[in-house]
Amino acid sequence: MRSSSTSAVAAALAVSAFLSAPAAYAQSGNRGLEVIAADKARVTGEIVADFGSRKWAGATGVDVYTITNMKAADLMIMNGTINRTPEKSLTYSVKFDLFNPKNPAQVAKEAAILRGDIIIDKTGRYDPTAGKLRVDVVKGTQASYAFRGGLQGREVTRWWEVGEQLKRAQKKAVKEYSRVVEGKTVTIEVTNADPLKFDGLVLAAGPFSYLPETTVRGSLDYDYELGNWLLDNNGLTLAYQLADKAINDRITGSIRYAEESGSATVDGKKVDYTGYYEYNLRFNEEAQKADAAFFDSENANAETDAFFSSADQSKPGIYGRAYFADSEDNCKSVKDEESNSMKCVGPTKSVITYDLKANGLTYAQLAAWMKIEQFVIGPFTDE
Repeated sequence: MRSSSTSAVAAALAVSAFLSAPAAYAQSGNRGLEVIAADKARVTGEIVADFGSRKWAGATGVDVYTITNMKAADLMIMNGTINRTPEKSLTYSVKFDLFNPKNPAQVAKEAAILRGDIIIDKTGRYDPTAGKLRVDVVKGTQASYAFRGGLQGREVTRWWEVGEQLKRAQKKAVKEYSRVVEGKTVTIEVTNADPLKFDGLVLAAGPFSYLPETTVRGSLDYDYELGNWLLDNNGLTLAYQLADKAINDRITGSIRYAEESGSATVDGKKVDYTGYYEYNLRFNEEAQKADAAFFDSENANAETDAFFSSADQSKPGIYGRAYFADSEDNCKSVKDEESNSMKCVGPTKSVITYDLKANGLTYAQLAAWMKIEQFVIGPFTDE
C-alpha cells in the first residue's frame, strides 16, 4: 500500500503531465465544451470576510476575504486570500488545486495561482492590467494568463448613500427585466438599478489550456429596494473560442437576497445563516416573447414572485444558495435618515457558505463564472 505522500506526488505528476502536454484537449477543445456530469456539477466552499474597513476600534481599512476549499465541480479547488481596500484596490493570492481530467481522483496541489492586483480609479473603474492580475500555472509547463479590459463599478458603494441614489433614480427611466416562466414572459420594473458595467473585461485563460480567454460585456445591476442582483434582457455575454469555434454565451436571470435566519445542511455540515443569496442564473435562455403579462396588473406581487422563482432548475444555469452568517461586533456607525438613529455601516464579519448547482453547463462556462465572482467579490458583499 502506497503512503499518502507517495500518492500525492503521483497525483501531482499526473496532472503536471497533462499541463505539460495538453495537445489532445487543446486541439479539439473537447474538455472545455464538455457538459459537466450532474453528480459533479456543484460549487461548494467557504469565504470568511473580515471587514477591517468597517470596524470602530483597530480598523485597518482593509477587508480580507479568506477562501477555503472552494470546489468547482471536478475542475479545481481554490484556497487563499483577497485583500480589498474599498474604492482603491484588490490584491489576490488564490491557489488552485487541479483535478486530473483523465482521473479526477488525482489532484495536483497548488498547481496554479491567481495573483496580482485590481486598481480602482477615482471614477470607480476596475483595472486589472494596471495591477497585473493574472493566472500563473506553476507546475508542468509554466504559463501566465493575464486579465485585461475593465469593469465600471456601481455609482453607490455605501448604504447610507442610497437615499441620494433613490432621488436620482426617480429621474431615470424605468428598467425592465424579463424571463420566461412556464412558456410565458414575466417582467418586473426597477427604477433604481445601479449597474456593474462589464466593458470588454477579458477573463484570463487557464489554469487548464482548455479554459479559454473570455471577453465579458453587459451589466449586472443592483436593486437597492430589494437587495437583488439582476441581469437585463441582454444579459452578460461571454465571447470565447474553443475547438476552432467562436462561441457567444448569454447569462440572464437573478441573484435574489433573502434576509432571514435559519440553518441548512451543506455536505453533511450544519450551517447557520442570517440571510442568503439565491442564484437563478440561466445560460442561453430562450428569447423573451412578446406575450401578455403572466399575471394581470392587480397581481404585481405574483409577477415578482414568479420572476424570482427558482422552482424550474431544468434549464442550463447556476442554481442554489450562498448562505451568509453576519455579525456586527465593533462596527462603525452612521446616522440612518429613515429611523433617525445610528446604524452599523455593515457587518464586520461574514461567513459565506456556497451550495450551488451548475446544471447543464460546460467546464468553460463554469470556469468563466467563477472568475467573474472573484472579480466582483467586493460589490457582492457590500450590502
